[in-house]
Amino acid sequence: FLDVLGWKGVYDRQENAVDSLRRLVDGVRSKAKKMRGRINSDVNVQSISDTIAIFTVCNTNEISAAIEIHGELCQWLIPASIQAALPMRGATAYGEFELSDNIFVGKAVDEAASWHEQGNWIGVNLTPSAEFVFTRNDSRTAWTTYPAPLKISMNWKPHCVNWINKWTNPESEKRQIQEIFLGMGPITPEIAPKFINTFAFINQTLEIRTTPKIRVV
Repeated sequence: FLDVLGWKGVYDRQENAVDSLRRLVDGVRSKAKKMRGRINSDVNVQSISDTIAIFTVCNTNEISAAIEIHGELCQWLIPASIQAALPMRGATAYGEFELSDNIFVGKAVDEAASWHEQGNWIGVNLTPSAEFVFTRNDSRTAWTTYPAPLKISMNWKPHCVNWINKWTNPESEKRQIQEIFLGMGPITPEIAPKFINTFAFINQTLEIRTTPKIRVV
């Protein structure tokens, strides 16, 4: 599940907010179609109001591959949503669900919905159910471990989508994001932690990426 931060009142800030969100939905659906063949089922993308829900049915031996696919879709969706001034936060769960058109219920739905509302940043993390079954493939880089900022106090470091891993000019990219956030002002005390936590993730992830690895022989 992902939803837009600050959707309430967006009509006053953006004349084309609905069109922008529609392009994000269409974009992630297009990306999902390109994932065909990696597992035995398609990825289903649904949207209700400002919420985007991504569903994948998988066999037991495809669980990690399906979670990787969700991560890769969010690698595109998170920065695209920021560029559209509709930044998104979300959570990915594993478990049973039922889906009919844009009606969905189930344990995984309830878990993802509960955890994505706790996100206090722009980003996507695994919920406990997904964390328990996920084995990261180091040849892919969609996920990185990080203490996801939550509204509740919790000592936990789940896998989070690494949506900045393809940045080639970090300082320029960060300035662009700062300008977008400024344009979304006023930055009230309710909104500020989400922006601050997002930049903390960016800075720490970049630091890890640029720190040279020491090989002991």
